[in-house]
Amino acid sequence: MTRLIGKEYRMGTLQEANLAGAPDHKVLDAPYSYNIVELRYIAATAPYGTLDLTLEKDGVRLVLRFIDVHELQTDPGFPYAGMGLEILDISGFGWEHARIRVGGFDGEPGIRFWARDVHRLEG
Repeated sequence: MTRLIGKEYRMGTLQEANLAGAPDHKVLDAPYSYNIVELRYIAATAPYGTLDLTLEKDGVRLVLRFIDVHELQTDPGFPYAGMGLEILDISGFGWEHARIRVGGFDGEPGIRFWARDVHRLEG
């Protein structure tokens, strides 16, 4: 366990979850067809933060704002390493702060994190 500001926070619990059958999140159709061109993370009360992920496709940019992001990981070569971005709706699991899972298909290198909510912003 990791100690954070007088509270215990157990790492790895969510990473061990079986997400088979979780549906794609409706915030964006075919996220794997977009390129990640910018990432902006704003730290909040540990272990949570806000992440703005700017995506581009055919010269058009959009921003996905993820709320209460935790367990953020990027791999060497991100964002150019075989991405295949996937955004899953895991709200049916009943977890308070983990309703969205972002990652790559079949463990491809890239970015991974959990979030409570996501909003689509243009430009």
